[in-house]
Amino acid sequence: MSKLIQVKISDQYNNIQDVQALLRKIPENSNAEEWSLFQKIEHIIVDGEIILPSIELLFESTKTDSIYKVVE
Repeated sequence: MSKLIQVKISDQYNNIQDVQALLRKIPENSNAEEWSLFQKIEHIIVDGEIILPSIELLFESTKTDSIYKVVE
């Protein structure tokens, strides 16, 4: 089951904020402890915008010029 958690993100200007992140369902045959937090995140929600992760471990907004990284 997917669940929402609170995470801290930083944008390219080092502004830190708390946002929600939806965790993906980990396959039953997989060890959840082996997955990093970034690998567990399906998307983050910033000011109502759902932002999917990129291959570079970043989240790029399509509504603003912000690029986010999960820091905690």
